[in-house]
Order: sequence, then C-alpha cells, then structure tokens
Amino acid sequence: MRVRVVFDQEQDFDGTLVKELTVDAARLVLVGARGEALCDVPVASVRVVDRGPEVRTAELKGRSANHGRAWTKEDREKLARLHGSKASMRELMEALGRTRGGIRSELIKLGLVERKQASPGDGGGDG
Repeated sequence: MRVRVVFDQEQDFDGTLVKELTVDAARLVLVGARGEALCDVPVASVRVVDRGPEVRTAELKGRSANHGRAWTKEDREKLARLHGSKASMRELMEALGRTRGGIRSELIKLGLVERKQASPGDGGGDG
C-alpha cells in the first residue's frame, strides 16, 4: 500500500522545504520542493506515526460524549450511586458518557477504589 501526501504549499521542516510525502508499506520518503528525496528510510525504523492531539480528542469524543468535560458535582454523585449499586464498568461508561480511564480516575479521586484496584476488569464489573 502506498500513500502520497501533497501539501497545498511547501512545508518547512526545520529549514527543509517539503512539497510532498510518500509512504508505502516498506519505505518512508520525504520529497523536497525540487523533487529530490530528502529522507528515504525503511518504515520499520519509524517508531510512531501520530495524527496529533486534535484527532485523538475527536476520536475519544466519538466514543464518549463527555470526554474533556469537567466532572460536575451531579456527575460525581451519580458515579458514586451507580458504583455503590454494583453497576458494571460498561454501565458506568454509558450512564456518564465517559471512557473507562475517566471512570477509573474519578473513582480513585473519590476514594471509592484504591489505585491498585482500578485496573481493567475492576471498578464495578465487566467492561
């Protein structure tokens, strides 16, 4: 598979002007404004390809309606009540519109579980 990224304008990467970037299954190639290969390395040498915090946030918001929103007093009361009634992690996530990590973190802050107990599978049931 090969992906070619062509920028509207030349991009400056630490003083190097780049107009396009090509990625295929085996190699990562950075092409300069004059068409020269500035970087041509095996994909296996690339540790991370990160699409940025905006993309990660959008993906999390797509999975949990309240991602990034501060916990309210009412949210905390509802969490405590549901947790006390032995609601499953899935039920907590759905009822509060939060991720598993957000639920676990808030349970710890509220003192309802200990940090060591707040592992996947704990915190109120299945997940």
